[in-house]
Order: sequence, then structure tokens, then C-alpha cells
Amino acid sequence: VAAGVNLALFSDSIAQFEASNNIIRGSIESIASASAFGEYWSVSSWGRAFFAEAFGTAMLAFVIFSLTNPKNETTAESPHLIPPLIGATVGALISVIAPLTQAGFNPARDFGPRIIAWLAGWGTVAMKGFWVYVVAPIIGAVIGGKLAEKFYE
Repeated sequence: VAAGVNLALFSDSIAQFEASNNIIRGSIESIASASAFGEYWSVSSWGRAFFAEAFGTAMLAFVIFSLTNPKNETTAESPHLIPPLIGATVGALISVIAPLTQAGFNPARDFGPRIIAWLAGWGTVAMKGFWVYVVAPIIGAVIGGKLAEKFYE
């Protein structure tokens, strides 16, 4: 829904951007405008993008699982610390990972908007590399969660 609202609100601006940069929607160059709807990496390969997304998600999952673990005495005694610490973690990870991959960390945050972009005329360009932003966070979350479990055994 949010991607549809994004398209409705910014369709004129996106069209102006495309016109001023001689971008034909659906061409490989239109990734520049499609990025309003999904993540596209700036690193040199899908492998690096995959690693960045998996690592970032693993770190986030590790922090969430660690902070919410009942064996964590600090947060068990002070649960009000959990939300700001998770927020600070998200902010820190975005600061580091976003320049590389736009820091997706959540498949739904990336894939749903790509569907809107695909329907709005970007076609297959909208789906370029989508699997990195679906598979890497799933693998990263499992790794981060398992590491947190091991930490509190």
C-alpha cells in the first residue's frame, strides 16, 4: 500500500527526473528512478551485496534476540532499554550498510514496492537483484538468532 501511495504522490517528480535525465522507464538506466521503490546495490557484485545484507540482518537479529532473551539480566531488570537499543542498532546498521545496498534487512520492505514498480512500467528492471533482498535477510536472521541463542546457553 505504501509503495502505491509513494507512486501516487511522487509520480510527477519521478517522471520529471526521468525526462531530465533521458531515462526510458523499463531500460536498465531506469534503475535510477525505480530505486524509489526497492533496493539496488552500489557495490561491485551480487556476492558483496548478499554478504552486506546477510551480515546487517544477522547483527540486527543478534541484538534483538540478545536484548529480549530472559537470561539477559540487564534488560530483564530494565526492559525500557530494549526499544532505544534496538533503534540505535538499526540506525547504526543503516549508517554502515545503506551506502552499499540501501540496507533492506526486511524482504517485505523491498519486495512489495518492487511489485508496484513492476506494475507502474519498470518491468523486469524493477525485479533486478530482488532475490538478494529476500534470501540474504532470511539467512542473516537465522544466523543472528542462532548466535544469540548460543551466547545465552
